[in-house]
This record gives sequence, structure tokens and C-alpha cells, in this order.
Amino acid sequence: MPSSRAAVSMVASEALPFMDRPAALDNLALAGDVGFDPMGFSDYEKGPFASSGEHLGWMREAELKHGRVCMLGVVGWIAADLGLRAPGVPAELKAVTTSYAAHDVATADGRMLMLLILCGVVEIAGAAGIKATLDGKREPGDFALTGFMSKSAADAKKLAALKQAEIKHSRLAMMAFGGIATQTAVQGGTIGFPYF
Repeated sequence: MPSSRAAVSMVASEALPFMDRPAALDNLALAGDVGFDPMGFSDYEKGPFASSGEHLGWMREAELKHGRVCMLGVVGWIAADLGLRAPGVPAELKAVTTSYAAHDVATADGRMLMLLILCGVVEIAGAAGIKATLDGKREPGDFALTGFMSKSAADAKKLAALKQAEIKHSRLAMMAFGGIATQTAVQGGTIGFPYF
């Protein structure tokens, strides 16, 4: 019995050459797309969105946001563990030797709640950008901070290279932050940089 499914020429994934590239990943629209999606996150039918464009816009927006936060987080975590303190830090936080332990101090006295509220305000302010991404009016993660770039083809190529670098650094930072937090927790939260 012939298959009702049309014969489609499948392309191998760059990341996993023994697997087919997921249909939603076309290697053109998104920086960093190498066909790596073994869990099927690119399939919009598994989520709440009506189209692949909305779904991938939402997923890329989240990936960039988490990656940017983790790039800052890794640098901040290491800097704090090396002894760098911001001016005006209370004495009880200056005395803490690791970022892991500082979390518990900041949570106990309510400082972490204030940070959570601030993050909520920033998220609410960014909702319009996410809506524009879902409507196809904005590229995910684009806050129009390209003042030094012109509309020329050479600058478009530079911008594409910067986007590729950003997503690679974001992914590395997410893994690094998870690794630092896990390693510090496994060691009881007392060991600082270099975490081994």
C-alpha cells in the first residue's frame, strides 16, 4: 500500500549527521541552526502556537534571553567568588565567600524578592517586543541596538556573524552557568573559583 505521505527529500542534520534535519529548521532563518533538535522542540504542533514562525520566534526569544542572562551570570558569579564586591554591599554579604552562599543570605532577608519583582517589571516591559516577534514584525531578540551598522551588504554580513557569535556564546554560557551551580552545590557551596 503506498504511503499517503508525499516523498520528501530529507537533509541530514549538520549536528547529528545520522539523523534527518527537523522540518522546521531550515538553516537559513535562525543564527546557530545546525539541525540539532533531538527532542523535537522545533515542532510547533507540540506547543500552543498556530504556526512554525510563531513557535520558533518564541523559542528563539527565550533562548536569547536565557543566554544573555547566563553570559552576565557566569561573569558575575566568578567575579563575586574571586572577591569583587560592588560599592555599598552590606557587611553580611561582603563576608560571604561564595555566590552560592550569598544566594541564601539574600533570600533570607528579602533582597532576592526585590530582585524578583524587578525582573517581573522588566518582563512586563518586554512583552510588547515578544508580541511583535510573534506577529512577525520583529526579529527575536532584536532591540534595535545596531546604531553602528548601516544597511550595506558588508554590514549585513557583519551583523549575521555577530548574531552567530551571540547564539554560540549564549549556549555556552547556559551550560557554564548550570555547570558552575551544580559543581558548587555538589561541593556543599563552600568551594569558590575554579570550582574543582
